[in-house]
Amino acid sequence: MTPVAFRQAPTQRVYRLIDSCCEPHRQLDTDYPSLDEAIGDAVAWIEQWIDRDPQCSLIGVELRTANGEWRTCRLPSELLCPLLCVLPG
Repeated sequence: MTPVAFRQAPTQRVYRLIDSCCEPHRQLDTDYPSLDEAIGDAVAWIEQWIDRDPQCSLIGVELRTANGEWRTCRLPSELLCPLLCVLPG
C-alpha cells in the first residue's frame, strides 16, 4: 500500500502596512487580502497628508507567514515621488 500524500490547503495571503520604524502603521493598521489593496490604501492616505508631513510617505509592507509571524516584503520607502518636470497648466 502506497502512502497518500496529504495536501495542505492553500492559505490566503494577508498583508499589512508598516511605518518608517517598521512597526504596524497606526492609521492603516488592518489586514489586506492583496498587495494591490494595501498599496492602494497607502497611496490614498499619503495623498491627504504628504504636504503636512513628508515622513508619512515612508510606508512598507509585511506578509503574514503560515505560522502567523510577519515577514517584511517591502521595506518602508516613498510610495509617491514628486514630479520632476513642470506640467503645462
